[in-house]
Amino acid sequence: MAASTSMEVQGTVPLTVDRLSLSFGGNRVLQDIGLSVLPGQITGLIGPNGAGKTSFFNCLTGLYSPQAGSICLGPRHLERIAPAGRAALGFSRSFQHVALCPELSVAENVMIGLDRQAHAGWLSAFLPLASGNAEREAHRALALAALARLGVAGVADEFPARLPPGVLRLVEIARAIAGKPRVLLLDEPAAGLNSVETRDLSNALKKLRSPDLIVLVVEHDMDLIMEVCDSIHVLNSGRLLASGTPAQIRVNPEVVRVYLGDDDE
Repeated sequence: MAASTSMEVQGTVPLTVDRLSLSFGGNRVLQDIGLSVLPGQITGLIGPNGAGKTSFFNCLTGLYSPQAGSICLGPRHLERIAPAGRAALGFSRSFQHVALCPELSVAENVMIGLDRQAHAGWLSAFLPLASGNAEREAHRALALAALARLGVAGVADEFPARLPPGVLRLVEIARAIAGKPRVLLLDEPAAGLNSVETRDLSNALKKLRSPDLIVLVVEHDMDLIMEVCDSIHVLNSGRLLASGTPAQIRVNPEVVRVYLGDDDE
């Protein structure tokens, strides 16, 4: 089922959200959100705390079930597809807090992101079967390629405890892209990073642009968003406040009002 499903969304197709609404009890978290995220670009999603950004991500990945609206990857409606099914379609995400296994090397941590592509079976984990060995070698090659793409291949055999936060963040993103996803969702990748690490992150994110990859970034660091994104959507109180290029968003009076707290009206 997963294989045939993924065939239906191959190619450079957008991720489209139409009139998406989410409520918890009487609390309306998202209201009539409509936007499109294009492959080949980096798209930013910004807004004050409590604007609904993480809830929107959770709707995209299937963790939350919105009460209204649609989410489509190309022609494929995703509303009834569970999180595992969306992962099989090529959805991958990082989280605000880095979660790497300290007992595994960097390369082994990245290889975890390839689990959904494993075919050798559980027995290969206990016995030195040829099929399992070949698959592990192939997965290590993919992990090293992902690390190299982000400029951190040199730490492949290090352990997380020995590495600074900025490198750990890049390792987590490498794990998210190792399986060659169609949709990459990054949740506050600059959280906890200093200015030098944020600069390195910015350079790495720019390398993610690809004609067949949709990249959506939630972030509070406005300088980072303005530098790396091709388009930006702004949420406020669960509603879509504005959409446009970084230059358009920078001078949008409603966005300025929300971020500067100018409520004189």
